[in-house]
Parts: sequence; C-alpha cells; structure tokens
Amino acid sequence: MKKLLYLLILPLYLCNTSCTMVVKSLAKSVAKNYDDHTDMNLSGLVLKDKQGVTQTFGKLFAGKTVYMYVWKLNPLLPPADKDSLYVALKRRFVKYDDVVFINVYNGNVKEDWQTALDQPNKGVRSYQLADETVNQEFRDLLGPSTSPQIIGKDGTLLSFQGPKPTDKLVVDYVLYEARSGVNGTKSAKQIIKGINSDLHFKDSKLTKWHELHFGKPPVGKLSGSISSTKGNISL
Repeated sequence: MKKLLYLLILPLYLCNTSCTMVVKSLAKSVAKNYDDHTDMNLSGLVLKDKQGVTQTFGKLFAGKTVYMYVWKLNPLLPPADKDSLYVALKRRFVKYDDVVFINVYNGNVKEDWQTALDQPNKGVRSYQLADETVNQEFRDLLGPSTSPQIIGKDGTLLSFQGPKPTDKLVVDYVLYEARSGVNGTKSAKQIIKGINSDLHFKDSKLTKWHELHFGKPPVGKLSGSISSTKGNISL
C-alpha cells in the first residue's frame, strides 16, 4: 500500500509548483526498485520469432540497448501504435541506432501471441520466450506482469520493471543513460536530484542533455513523473 501511495502522488512531482525534499525522497524510493536485478544477464535468453526461428538475446541484440516490454495476459497487452506516448517515445529514440524496442510474450497461448502480432507497432519486433530451461528463471521472475525492462549492450538487466512511456523526462533519461551502461536507479535519481524547487534543471549537464535529446532547450517549468510496477499492481 505504501508504494501504491507513492505512485498516486508522484505524478505531481514535476508538475506541482513546489518540489519538496519529501517528494524527492519518495521519488527516489520508487527509483531504487529499478536496480533490483542488475546481477542478471539476459544474453542467454532464447527468443522465438513469428516464423518460429529461435535465437539467443545476446546474438539478436549484441551492442544494442533494448527497451523490452514483457507480457503474458491478453487483456494486458504491451503498448502499440494506438498509444501516443509510446509512439512518441519510439520516435525520440529513432536517431540512436544503438537503441531498439521489442515485445516479448511470456506465455504459450497461440491466440494471445497472434493478437499481439496483429497490433500495429512500427519499429517494434515481437518475440516469444521459447520453452527452454535457460528461460525459466526470467519467466518466473516476471510472472504475469506486463512491464518494461531496459537491457544494456552486454545483456545486463539495467532497469527491472522500469519507467514507462508515461514517465516523461525520467523514461527518456534512464533509457538514454542505459546506452552507457548506467542502471536505472542511478540515472533516475540523478535526474530527480537535478531538478530544483522552481522545477528547472539546476545541473547544466541536464540542460545540455535536454537540448541534445529533445532538440530544444527546456522552456518554462519541467513536467514529468516516475513510476514502478513492482509491488503495486495486482494482476
């Protein structure tokens, strides 16, 4: 219940006129979940594509930073092109050729798998976790969750159940920093810390990042949010 309360108030974090130390502390408490499994490497996962061809994650995405939605239940499909925030997130990262977006189905119901394949989802490749022993630990970890994971270029799970497309600023910064191997907790805390009580960046490096990434310097008050799916959504 405590984490659920955090998520109810955290979207106000960057859009409220007062950015208090208390709210920052709560935001960091959510961010700390992202590095729960940075000791896990997913290079050995075996994925199956829609043609039934299997390949390891490491061979498919060597040298790539991967934003990966994992899902299992049909009513909780990952976002697709009807989700404007997800589309916008993908568009902002098109210029980075070392970032890819994928969906991975963690189930074995043929109809559910086909439903996901039929969704319009430009630039996103869909896979199914193969029925291999090597996949079992990750399959058990995710369970029925529908959540984004961020995986580094060496296969390290940098953000477990990480920021979502709705988490403006935070999701962009965490995914951007993952390109350099920075885990989600560290990068999320960095951007939270870098915003002052007037809702502006107090760190010139973050201002430069914003201009580079979004193509323009921040204007006016910043807005955004931070969330985690761990421990607060019952499926």
